[in-house]
Amino acid sequence: FHSAGVAEMQVTSGLPRLIEIFDARRTPSTPEMEIYLDKQHDNEKDAKIIAEKIKEVKLKDITKEIKINFADKKIEAILDNEAVRRVHSSIDTIAKRLNENKKLGSSCKVVGNSIMLSEKEKDFKEIYKIKEKIKEASISGIKGIAQILVVKREEGYVILTAGTNLKDITQFKGIDTTRTISNDLHEVNDVLGIEVARATIIREIEKVKNSQGLDIDKRHLMLISDAMTSTGLVKGITRMGIISQKSSILARASFETPVKQFV
Repeated sequence: FHSAGVAEMQVTSGLPRLIEIFDARRTPSTPEMEIYLDKQHDNEKDAKIIAEKIKEVKLKDITKEIKINFADKKIEAILDNEAVRRVHSSIDTIAKRLNENKKLGSSCKVVGNSIMLSEKEKDFKEIYKIKEKIKEASISGIKGIAQILVVKREEGYVILTAGTNLKDITQFKGIDTTRTISNDLHEVNDVLGIEVARATIIREIEKVKNSQGLDIDKRHLMLISDAMTSTGLVKGITRMGIISQKSSILARASFETPVKQFV
């Protein structure tokens, strides 16, 4: 969150990133989003508050310890009050979120600054499983967003995230949905449509191109992104993707699997 000028975030670039884009991989190896803020929230204070609210907080992030009481068959999670304050939450809200979580099955009670789950009917093996599940239970924030970083750019404050969830972010208050974007091509296509996915392909290739100091004419990038998106879906330049749609047998055979095509 406070990384001081470390090339902003750990992002895959260079050849591995290009291969990812051209293969149209389902999930990029370092998914990230750039979240822009609307006019009222475009200042450092609001940017930080929104960033803290967006980041996914799991129960293990805000507990001192989670222990099992074998005598009474109870699971007890002792909360770290400082951490709870940091994520703008309260113990009752956390208990409520845990009760809403369908996977846990049993309801929890607040005792002092800890949360108790009573598991009288279950055997110890199951109690262990529940304990592991509770650790990963999401308390606040948006699912999938592991890290956040607020940076100031010429056009205002931008929140960079590690992990993407474009669909839920667009519903979040204070965010400029017209500029917020993810580097996951399929997600962009599902949420914003194929035109934006095409533009994202061009932009992502340009990022790699600029960071490596390559000089490639933009028309090449436009052509390749058109080829990948012309059917209305994002298809990779692979034998499964756009090559399989070519009507000419010779065009298909000249790409990777000639024998199979001729047979």
